Parts: sequence; C-alpha cells; structure tokens
Amino acid sequence: MATHIHTPDELGDLLTTLLAGVAGGTKESWAAKVGVVEKLPIAMNVRSNWQVTPSGKAADKKAIGQTVDIVRAQHPYVTG
Repeated sequence: MATHIHTPDELGDLLTTLLAGVAGGTKESWAAKVGVVEKLPIAMNVRSNWQVTPSGKAADKKAIGQTVDIVRAQHPYVTG
C-alpha cells in the first residue's frame, strides 16, 4: 500500500493522467467526465474515504470505474 496520502485534487489528477494515457484523449476532457473527487467521512466506508460521480457515455463511465478500482487499491484514502 502507498505511504503517501493524496489530496482529492492530487487523486483527481492521477485518475485523469491514467485515463488519458490508457484510453486516449486529453486530461481536461477526462477531468470533466471524472468530476470532483469527493472526500467522505470514514464512517461511511472504512475501506475508502473518497468517491467520484462520473459522467459521459457508457464506455467512458466503464473506463473511469475500472481506473477508480485500480487507483483505490493503492490509494484508498484522501486527506485535506
């Protein structure tokens, strides 16, 4: 597990960088589809304290969901 705990903005940047690199397109277009990384109270889910509410076409949402799963495995928590 990673030792650095990202801020929501840092995690959003990581998600969009990965999506642009793997799925193509620009970070800006993916940022609009990913939306804001929202920090949640840890009491809501002890395994992770962040979520995104993706938008876009079904294929975009699927790519975002898969990327979130991968990133969450290494970065389950955000700070800030």
